[in-house]
Amino acid sequence: MPINPNEDLENNHMLYIGKSGSGKTYNLRQHPEVKKRGAQVIVWDPYESHDCHYAKSIPAFGRLLGQAVKSGKGFKIGLSVNPTVKAFEKFCQMVWVMADGNKVRTIIIEELADVASASKASQNWGMMVRVGRKYGLVLLPATQRPNEVDKTIFTQVSRVWVGLISPFDHPYVERSTGIGKGELAKIEANSYHYFVVHGNDIQYGTPIKKVKI
Repeated sequence: MPINPNEDLENNHMLYIGKSGSGKTYNLRQHPEVKKRGAQVIVWDPYESHDCHYAKSIPAFGRLLGQAVKSGKGFKIGLSVNPTVKAFEKFCQMVWVMADGNKVRTIIIEELADVASASKASQNWGMMVRVGRKYGLVLLPATQRPNEVDKTIFTQVSRVWVGLISPFDHPYVERSTGIGKGELAKIEANSYHYFVVHGNDIQYGTPIKKVKI
């Protein structure tokens, strides 16, 4: 079970939404908790789009995670397996039981919609989303298909990054984030423009004029 709950920890969870090629993963990599010196980063990424040490099976990942946590040093490790709901839940269970409110650990989830239900978060993923903050977890999930991820994540993140998405998804994302009607249409293909939503603060960013997180 996770240990050392700390209610003073900030909610730094951030959801990234954007089509392939929108700049989603690039911007995720720039998150301060990913880049900071000595960061402990754990990645769910079947497509190996991050620079980290990947395990190719769940048992191998369990061993790798245990060794990394025991070292007490910074690390960046990931699990790259077929993206099934069962495998993702096992990944979440392993991460959850290792959580420690005295250690900030950043959890990157690539393509959440591949392994999440639109209706309700699965058991271990739901625990991470709802109470992971006080056990030192910083969740950075990413998806191309916001309509297909659980609604729990929208209610628990403190920030949302939104790049180019399908017009079909505009109404849902506008309702879920507070971005004004029609504003998402400003983002053109290959522009790498984006919105960052933090509560009622909604900022528009570009590759030149970046929004500070």
